[in-house]
Amino acid sequence: MRRIAVSLVLVLSLLAVADAALAQAQTQPSAKAAQYFFVLLNRPANAPQLSKEAGEKLQEEHMANIRKMAAEHKLVIAGPFMEDTALRGIFVFQADSVAQAQEWANSDPAVKAGRLAPEVHGPWVIDASAIHPPSTPEGMEQYTLVLMKKGEKWKSDAPAFNFVVKEYPAFAKEMKAQGYLAVGGLIPLGVPGELRAVNIFRVGSEQTATLLNNDPTVKAGLLKPEIHLWATGKGVLAPGQPLQ
Repeated sequence: MRRIAVSLVLVLSLLAVADAALAQAQTQPSAKAAQYFFVLLNRPANAPQLSKEAGEKLQEEHMANIRKMAAEHKLVIAGPFMEDTALRGIFVFQADSVAQAQEWANSDPAVKAGRLAPEVHGPWVIDASAIHPPSTPEGMEQYTLVLMKKGEKWKSDAPAFNFVVKEYPAFAKEMKAQGYLAVGGLIPLGVPGELRAVNIFRVGSEQTATLLNNDPTVKAGLLKPEIHLWATGKGVLAPGQPLQ
């Protein structure tokens, strides 16, 4: 029970600070093109159990660090997964390198305490204009976050990679134009790893799954979608769904 309670505390901390982080992270322009890094926050199987007092103290430190990263214009998106799985939430950093993003993720007190394990991916090639300051009054909206991972036919047919470098961005652009997609983009082919793209849809999971049936990379077996319910601050992205 203690482990479950502390887990909920940490998820709620992401909910509480997302709006402040997003608002502050966009106040100063950068002289060069921004690079974004997508971070999955996982709950380790061997995460230590904490007392109520220790959990409350960790929550305060966790929230303070997120506010600090936002004030330093590092963190641009934060939010929790709305499911009871090992995936607890995400960070999106504007950073110079994957090493820098990893360093910032490692600075989180919940990571230092072994309660969360960051998995850094990127750069995540997205349209920076899709990210906005949060709305006032503050609130949360629900989205469908899709992790696009290597499919069964990944690298089995070299010419098929034209789907990834050409057809995938075209499909994402169409989904955004039709109002279904809030933000999405590829992980460059030269970056190793199973995760090749991330899409955040504005519609529910069932409609998202139907839309993904028309993704040429999915049809070709190059990419396999992993669908999750997720939430972030209202106004940060194009409007999503009411929080369930």
